Amino acid sequence: MKMKTVRRTFLHKKWWFLCILPCFAIISSAFIIIKGTYSETKDSIYQGKTSRSLLQFYNDSLIKCIPSGIDSFPDDFMTQEQRLKGGVIIHCIILLYTCAMIAVVCDDFFIPSLEIISDHFRLPSDVAGATFMAIGTSAPELFSSITGSFITEGDIGIGTIIGSAVFNMLAVTGLVGLVLWDEVLDIDWYPIARDCMAYFVTVLTLIFIISDNIVAWWESLVLLAVFFIYIAVLSYNRKVENCSRQLVKYISQKRCFCCCCKEEERTPLLRQSASAPEIVQTSSQTRQERDSFSVEFTESSKKDFLQKQLIAIKIEKVILGEEDVTDGTLCSSPNGGFWSLVWWFLMYPANLLFFFTIPNCNFSKLYPITFLMSVLWIGFLSYLAVWMVTIIGYTFSVPDSVSGLTILAAGTSVPEVISSIIVARGGLGNMAISNLVGSNTFDISFCLGAPWLVKTLISKSKFLLVYSSALTYTTATLLISLVAFVAAFQLSGWKINRTVGLICLLIYAIFVVLACMYELNVFGRINQPTCN
Repeated sequence: MKMKTVRRTFLHKKWWFLCILPCFAIISSAFIIIKGTYSETKDSIYQGKTSRSLLQFYNDSLIKCIPSGIDSFPDDFMTQEQRLKGGVIIHCIILLYTCAMIAVVCDDFFIPSLEIISDHFRLPSDVAGATFMAIGTSAPELFSSITGSFITEGDIGIGTIIGSAVFNMLAVTGLVGLVLWDEVLDIDWYPIARDCMAYFVTVLTLIFIISDNIVAWWESLVLLAVFFIYIAVLSYNRKVENCSRQLVKYISQKRCFCCCCKEEERTPLLRQSASAPEIVQTSSQTRQERDSFSVEFTESSKKDFLQKQLIAIKIEKVILGEEDVTDGTLCSSPNGGFWSLVWWFLMYPANLLFFFTIPNCNFSKLYPITFLMSVLWIGFLSYLAVWMVTIIGYTFSVPDSVSGLTILAAGTSVPEVISSIIVARGGLGNMAISNLVGSNTFDISFCLGAPWLVKTLISKSKFLLVYSSALTYTTATLLISLVAFVAAFQLSGWKINRTVGLICLLIYAIFVVLACMYELNVFGRINQPTCN
């Protein structure tokens, strides 16, 4: 009798949740039909596609060869011969330092200015987290996509987004597992399941869009719509979570299947850590609101959020045993150990440059200038990073899409690597993992959708070409990697440890190898040759 009452109450109050999956199916089916019809229209306009061999998608009437992005940049200060004799190492050093500078600008100036803007306009924490904070943490990927769409007009932007997504999901998770080594972190199943479902839909949409090598304005609009739907879901995250947990609990009681860990484990703790539960929970909540928009948002004001942020930074230092550590200034070095001193010394020229060009957010009235100068610096540094990656790829005859998938993707993900390792050492498993998957949804839907929409609207043809047909297969492989990622956590009982870390690194290595083999036509002529 009690079970019938629970079932009747659940179906009466939460019936709308049961419509989510059918709605996704209907929307996906409609999108496939529209995509197919529109592709036929475009094929008739461009004289159709010729007969294709296995694993061949490109339109011969549009794409004769894949241009190199190096022609879109100024001439290099070295010749090809000099680079092949070792000069390319200089470009690699410039790339690494540029990525480090981007991380400093984002963490010290851009994100704090966005927090002040959100507080000034009294934005709710959920809206601010899903928009301003997401843009702040994904600024390198966004500007790399803008550079690829408007300057090089090639595939390095989309390659960077896809490569950064899989790097965040697998490589960073693997590194976190290796850092923990003998430690074990419990992970709450719900945030990962929610974000992986949204990520799956986003990647599936991207596959449909780039499958014919042509991106229309309405297709980029669909990609943006996925992002705003995700924001809407996050706005009702508490209700959706309660509904999901009730559904899983009901099915578990029916002994159909069970796919989650203990229901009461809402605050993940490091098993061998002696940190206080209240302290760790506070640090998790506050830092998660800053570093990710994929969290359970509260209704507190942004002013309270900023106050908690200052407390969280101090708590994190206590957790890591660094309560007496100072970060160092331009006039004094830090006392946090050897590596802190090395980092301070290496970044001193950059910090000196930022000191004279970007106002500090402590001067509250200057935050608009801080925001503007941060945007300019991130844009310039992203341009420089893409330029260096393009030169490195051109030196070794590597396509731009491969360079974006590997080198630039890893470079733009440096902040995620550092922050995830730090919070994992503090015992914050949920924040270390779930925000990596959630940010990928923003990277693909917004960081690709927004530049594509603007580019297609201002171009005469109203279309944008994706030169590399192999990116379709790479994106499809990304779906398989996502399934393997979830399966690894499922088999581990929703825990992260050394074994899960090694599995994730292995999956990432397989993904990179397959992606490079697709791009280099190892499985057949997938891509057109590079233009001379």
